[in-house]
Amino acid sequence: MTSRSDRRRQFVLLGLAVLAIGLQLVLDMTRKPVRQRDYALKLAAAEKAEEAYETVRRQRHMVGAVIDMVNDPAGTGLIGPEFSLITNAQGVLGSKLTTLNPNWAGVIVGYLRRCGLKPGDPVAVAMSGSFPGMNICVYAALETMELAPVVVTSVGASMWGANAPDFTWLDMETLFRDEKVFHIRSAGATFGGGDDMGQGLSPEGRELLREAIARNGVEFLASDNIEDAITKRMTFYEEKLRGRRPKAYINVGGGVASLGSSRNKVLMPEGLNFDFGVRNFPRKGNMILMAERGVPVIHLLDMQDLARESGLPVAPDWRPAPGEGEVFVKESYRLALAAPFLVLYCAICVLVLAPELRRGIFDRWSGKVDGDSV
Repeated sequence: MTSRSDRRRQFVLLGLAVLAIGLQLVLDMTRKPVRQRDYALKLAAAEKAEEAYETVRRQRHMVGAVIDMVNDPAGTGLIGPEFSLITNAQGVLGSKLTTLNPNWAGVIVGYLRRCGLKPGDPVAVAMSGSFPGMNICVYAALETMELAPVVVTSVGASMWGANAPDFTWLDMETLFRDEKVFHIRSAGATFGGGDDMGQGLSPEGRELLREAIARNGVEFLASDNIEDAITKRMTFYEEKLRGRRPKAYINVGGGVASLGSSRNKVLMPEGLNFDFGVRNFPRKGNMILMAERGVPVIHLLDMQDLARESGLPVAPDWRPAPGEGEVFVKESYRLALAAPFLVLYCAICVLVLAPELRRGIFDRWSGKVDGDSV
């Protein structure tokens, strides 16, 4: 092969590369926003969540509650104190702030739609006081889709959650009912914390939880140990659902009865799961038991990772507006351009490279013939 032939080949390849880059630039410059599946339903859920957020913010201002604008820069009123008598675990402030976004409701609608749920379908829900912002989004999604949930709440909360003794998650539920924001309420409640029995809290702390459960009129699910707590929750779901198998199970937070063991956190993937597979779980909680019955599980615990996967901001210091994020609208290439460009580029490659390929094959064949002749 001559040096002239080499230069021509390099020139051809360079031309094709430049053409490919040029076509790609045109496609990038002409991308357009495309509404994602179930856009209207997701937006309605996000607007419902925003209504609930605003209800809490207004109520906290009305009662003169002190809002820590350093730890709660958006002034939502949904960030509790670092410590209180009902604080049962360490918490990550960034995770709490990440959930203060009504657009999580759109993400949850997406999960539920992938499960194939329709109005009236039963759903089992386990939540704690640790992530009131996410709890609100779950309720907004469930109400918007007109589902029939049975909710069990562990009332204790980790740092910066709903851990103010006079404004627990159950108190927020009552506020939402009184203000006609949500009809959904917890059907049963536990202390949460160690063994789901308030282990690690002082007697005064457990008494405050008992008072919160009583003043909000929720059934208290007492248990003797963690195994008993898991069994009682499963029985409670069955009774409240009157034998109907839930079409989905939603877990918010790290309630031990739902997880089974704190060590299970690293064994169970976040988001929507149709099967946890065979793993060496130290103990099976409600989440695993439901999955073994064929119930899809939505697991919401590592909020910052979930936000990155869902295209939502991590720990925003502002109040995101409903409808923001890739769960609603995503920029996509114009198919009317992409398809012709692909066909055009392939055709040019064939026309330009085929002679080179043929010549190379011919050269090799000629060399072989010449060698045979010698």
